[in-house]
Amino acid sequence: MKCSGCGVELQQENPAGLGYISESVMESRLLSGKEILCRRCFLMKHYGSLPEGNMVAHSLDNMKEYLRIARDVIYVIDISDFDGTFRRDIAALLKDHSVHYILNKIDLLPREVKVNEMRDWASGILKAPVSRVRPVSVLKQYGLKSLFAYLKSSAGEYVSVGVTNVGKSSLLNGLTHSEEITVSRFPGTTVEVTSRTLNNSSVTIYDTPGIFTEDRLTDLLSVEDQSIFLPRKKLVRSTFQFHETRTVFLSGFVRIDAKNENDPVGIFHTFVPESVSVHETSSNTGAEEWDRWFGGILKPPFSSSARSEYKWKSEKFRLRTGQELHICGLGWINVAKGPVTLVLTTPESVTLKVRKGLVGPKKFKK
Repeated sequence: MKCSGCGVELQQENPAGLGYISESVMESRLLSGKEILCRRCFLMKHYGSLPEGNMVAHSLDNMKEYLRIARDVIYVIDISDFDGTFRRDIAALLKDHSVHYILNKIDLLPREVKVNEMRDWASGILKAPVSRVRPVSVLKQYGLKSLFAYLKSSAGEYVSVGVTNVGKSSLLNGLTHSEEITVSRFPGTTVEVTSRTLNNSSVTIYDTPGIFTEDRLTDLLSVEDQSIFLPRKKLVRSTFQFHETRTVFLSGFVRIDAKNENDPVGIFHTFVPESVSVHETSSNTGAEEWDRWFGGILKPPFSSSARSEYKWKSEKFRLRTGQELHICGLGWINVAKGPVTLVLTTPESVTLKVRKGLVGPKKFKK
């Protein structure tokens, strides 16, 4: 028998291992007709905690196996971390499949960005027909009815893929109007492939474990810090208008040294989760205080750590009006009035990507 929450095979021998459920709990839940959950899923679902040592990492090699299940693929992307969750290496594995793109968490974007704008923007980057790009918000129940109808009319079986924490399991629970699959703010919640049939249809969706990454800022955080970091509200916009050179910190991990090349001022916006500290200062003060502020004034990290524990890099970008610089696993910078020159100092592993703006330069007056 498998855990209905994460798909792992249940066992009663090793309390510290995956799939553990005690014999007495198993008997009790079978008699009462309640869902059968392993200890790990029960703790995440009811207490919001992850037992130590119970995180399971899945890779692209695992995904190759999952893709044998069905030809039609649901690729779930977190629109708030588009470049961190739409992966070229995953896309390369999907070339022989029929791919349907789900843009989840659209509720996190500014109200000024309309759904059709998101869809057209993503369609251009994905090089996919607009009809195959489906914006949804599982949290707000937006777009699920139309997605349900679309999936019923397109295929009979789908395999759902994506990286960790994009909301694949939440999406499937939303489509089936259930809470069977365990959902949490911890990465790697789903351990094995689980399947669900959509109500009043013959459509089956296979939910697969999220693929772990190494180039998102969130990958540097502990499991507990990741849970704190993940946004619960709309991304916070901060606007910076500067005449010469200023320093802006986004968390303790990103330092932006901005130089205006526009007469008279340069303007850019930042979009990050509400848990991220945003702090503007002079360049001299930023250089002097960064180590002391790290994990204090500047969060994340939320737990104790020192900046010296990480290897750092600096990259220089010259951005025009309307361009954006995405910081994978954190958020992005949108240039409202350029050109501006930005020097970003980040941990070596974090990927930075220049892209066409998702947010138009005239969306905000300031």
